[in-house]
Amino acid sequence: TGLSRRGSRVRAPSTAPFSSSHIVRMEYVVFSGTMKYLDSFTWPMVALVCATLGLAPFTPEPHVWEKLKMLFAGELNQGIDIFDLMMHGLPWVILVAKLTRHVTQKRAE
Repeated sequence: TGLSRRGSRVRAPSTAPFSSSHIVRMEYVVFSGTMKYLDSFTWPMVALVCATLGLAPFTPEPHVWEKLKMLFAGELNQGIDIFDLMMHGLPWVILVAKLTRHVTQKRAE
C-alpha cells in the first residue's frame, strides 16, 4: 500500500488484474470467437477452396501432396517449400477442424 496525495493509505485491489478466473474467461472468449469464425465458413466454400487452392496445381501432382512427401522424407527445409505447404495445407486444416466441430456438435445434441 502507498500513500495518496492527501497522506492517507491507499488500499491495494482485492484481486490481481489477471487472476485465474479472468484468464479462463479470456480463453473462453478467444475460443468461442474462433469457433464462430470457423462456423462462418460454409461447406460449399470450404469444399471449393480445398478443391482449388488445396490441390493446385493439378499436374503432375498437387503441391500439398508433393510437400507432404518432402516433409516425411526430411527434405522440407527451404522457406518457400514450408510456405507452400502451409498455403496449400490450410484449406485441409480448416476442413478437418470444421468437420470435427460438426461431429462434436451433433454428438452433443
